Amino acid sequence: MKKIVVFVILIFSNITFASENEDLDYCATIESWAASKVISSVITKNQELDQYQATSSFISRHKLVKEGKPITLTEWGQLYIQTIEISIPYINNQKKSVTLIASSIISTQECSLTEPAYFDITSEHG
Repeated sequence: MKKIVVFVILIFSNITFASENEDLDYCATIESWAASKVISSVITKNQELDQYQATSSFISRHKLVKEGKPITLTEWGQLYIQTIEISIPYINNQKKSVTLIASSIISTQECSLTEPAYFDITSEHG
């Protein structure tokens, strides 16, 4: 009986961990709030960009910790800082795509805890 209980706990914890990773990974997609906010802001300034061909890729994600203890919010759980790269091509590929780095604070429950901070690295991104 103990073996069955341990087995069920292990399976459940693996499912929960996979689900949490999927939730966090969604925050790095092109459909995520951070990517959408950055694309919207950049497109407003340069309407020659093709927002429908934009891509987003995951760079890094780190748990927020202070003095060795995780920083959490009651409703949202563990907080993370996530960084993504967003590439937005020009319509008709007339110029090199605009490449941006964006960071924001996220949780498994919410991708929009903070406004994303971003900067343009196009000239550095060869």
